[in-house]
Amino acid sequence: MGNRYLLRPKADRDLDDQADYLADAASPEVAHRFLVAAHETFALLANQPRMGWRSKLRHPQLSQMRIFRVSRFERILILYLPNAEGIEVLRVVHGSRNLQAILSREGIE
Repeated sequence: MGNRYLLRPKADRDLDDQADYLADAASPEVAHRFLVAAHETFALLANQPRMGWRSKLRHPQLSQMRIFRVSRFERILILYLPNAEGIEVLRVVHGSRNLQAILSREGIE
């Protein structure tokens, strides 16, 4: 395994949306801490891609998908796929959201 991570476009938008929300609801400093924590967690997962737990979603394309919490922002979940180079981040979503609906409605790309 490698140590690289790739953010899919929806995951990148998810990060921006969450940071914007945190900047408004808390402060720009909290938003910045979130972005740093997210990228640190991506790097950790890229080095240890099997750390996350397997998804229980029943979708052939998502059979290898794993889920892990953003460090210090435990309510935010990273949905990712391990690969030969590290990980591919599919989405970054709040844990209260219906993951099956998000992935079914919007697709994984």
